[in-house]
Amino acid sequence: MMPKSFLHLLSFRFFTTVAMQMKMTILSYLLYKVTKEPLSLGLLGLYEALPRIVMSLPAGYIVERMEKRKALSFVVTSYFLLSILLVMAVYLFQENPIFLKYSFFGIVFVMGLIGSLGPSASVSMFSHIIPKDQTPRYSAINSNAWQIGAILGPILGGFLLYKIGEFYSIILVSCFLSISVFSVFLLPKSPSHNTLPFSISNSIAQIKEGLEYVFNNKILLWAISLDLFAVLFGGAVALLPVFAEDILHVGASGYGMLKAAMPLGSAIMMFFLAAKPLHKNAGKWLLISVFFFGIFTIVFAISKSIYISLAALFLIGAFDAVSVIVRGTLLIMETPENMKARVTSVNQMFISSSNEIGAFESGIAAQYMGTIRSVIFGGCMTIFFVILAFAKGKELKNFEFEKN
Repeated sequence: MMPKSFLHLLSFRFFTTVAMQMKMTILSYLLYKVTKEPLSLGLLGLYEALPRIVMSLPAGYIVERMEKRKALSFVVTSYFLLSILLVMAVYLFQENPIFLKYSFFGIVFVMGLIGSLGPSASVSMFSHIIPKDQTPRYSAINSNAWQIGAILGPILGGFLLYKIGEFYSIILVSCFLSISVFSVFLLPKSPSHNTLPFSISNSIAQIKEGLEYVFNNKILLWAISLDLFAVLFGGAVALLPVFAEDILHVGASGYGMLKAAMPLGSAIMMFFLAAKPLHKNAGKWLLISVFFFGIFTIVFAISKSIYISLAALFLIGAFDAVSVIVRGTLLIMETPENMKARVTSVNQMFISSSNEIGAFESGIAAQYMGTIRSVIFGGCMTIFFVILAFAKGKELKNFEFEKN
């Protein structure tokens, strides 16, 4: 029987994910439709990533000093209010591409700034609710709430774009976020582990301590670095509007299917990993999964068939799920309780932000190399970094959650 508080956390993750995936599906498609610039898709990712990179380390320290439910409620309530601004922007500027583009960039920038608090608070809340010996199983279930939301979000976004248009679709984003706000307020309080008086020198010292912990833990460092480069160069998802419109010619409904294929693969893999958690050879499975992530990125790039493209994205998602579970479980199990927020913030800086930086890299590469060549390049770079990690990262390669 799952703890009731964990169900509330799953509800928060699910509805927030559905809303935010719908948001990016709608904004990306509308932005490309009005600008016809792949670079605009990259810039949309960049404007979300920059504040997260700048704020990620201070955010870990801030969250460590806060009551975690309060931190999560601040994030999701702010998302809700900003989604109302998106509704207004679509209503007011839909016929003015320049104003629409920069209003999207501005709102997404503020979302990235506030969202920098979210991962640290969420991991700390998870750790507060779930006993450490149950972490591998519940980590997979927790990640599944995200993945299922990430499946439904793009499908709903693409379907609603086709059926009711951008304006009413964005209104539904706000509705989902209102449910997330309610779910957060049902979570238990998780008090701060940092009761020292605030000072600038103390805050800098504690942020530095979190960085040093990651850089001195070779297993964590290699896991984070590997995923960083895989996500940075494997950013095909950011270019899906281009593939949907100009390469596969499947329109808004096909775009929603393409967006959903990768998280669908992730969700199915995570259901399997929740039932049969990885314990032995976790490091080797991480390397294998990222290798095949790169392989199927290349398959997706060269495909001219919607069915092959959907299958490739499905398999990219499945192999990515293994990486997410191994790295997430490793982070929770290897990090002391009083450092989880700070270490998570380091992970956030290098991994979560790399999704958006990867989107920017993909947009730039597509603008100047061509869309297909840029995705092939990204897949090849991912494979190169796996080979490098296999050759140099023996600590990660030999890592196991359990040793007999």
